[in-house]
Amino acid sequence: MIDRTTPVPLYFQLAQHLRSEIASGAIASGGKLPSEHELCAEHGVSRSVVRQALQSLALDGLIETERGRGAFVREKKVPIVLQQRLDPLQEGMAKAGFTLTTKVLRQEQIAAPAHVAKAIGDPRAVFLERVRYVDGQLLLVVRNYLPYRRFSALLDFDGLETKSLYVWLDEACGVIASTGRRTIEIGRADSHIASILKLKRGDRVLFNRETTFDQDGKAVEYYESWHHPDRTRLSIDLYRQKS
Repeated sequence: MIDRTTPVPLYFQLAQHLRSEIASGAIASGGKLPSEHELCAEHGVSRSVVRQALQSLALDGLIETERGRGAFVREKKVPIVLQQRLDPLQEGMAKAGFTLTTKVLRQEQIAAPAHVAKAIGDPRAVFLERVRYVDGQLLLVVRNYLPYRRFSALLDFDGLETKSLYVWLDEACGVIASTGRRTIEIGRADSHIASILKLKRGDRVLFNRETTFDQDGKAVEYYESWHHPDRTRLSIDLYRQKS
């Protein structure tokens, strides 16, 4: 199962093995995964490798971890594909008659987590964590990870509380966020997110993740956001074409 002669990272091999177990039904929906200790012993890897593998599965929406209980396979979700204009949030809120304001919590260089580094093509990231308010009320927490090699100048920009990130990318770098792939699901707020949104740990929230690409197809950012459940509503325009 774990091949130490290959350059493929151990955590990735373990994650792939667990994915296969879930896909085959060997670990059923709602079933509990072996504990971290058991996975370490069975596969001869460190706890950090196991945790990276479990994090990868959680980010893919395959498992959900519960403190004190372990990791469980999530029920399969039916994919619904939607199309949405890739506009700055501030612009969309203004069109809807709302005033969006922003508070920057973190703006720094970090070592990108493995899944982020893979998405943006850089082991270092410019990391942003911001809180967005609509008409003065908490709306969401958003985290952006941008490739450091391309956008290190963002670390010196102090205007993100009033200027859209996409506008800065266009004006400062000539980069236009043109396409992306977004997944939306109901998730649970961890302690950090819950404290910011003034919720209880484990409360349900609308969770987004996406990777955005520029006009040349290069990765611009990996993005995650947690929306306050009382202040977000999805609207979908539907149409049917004649065959």
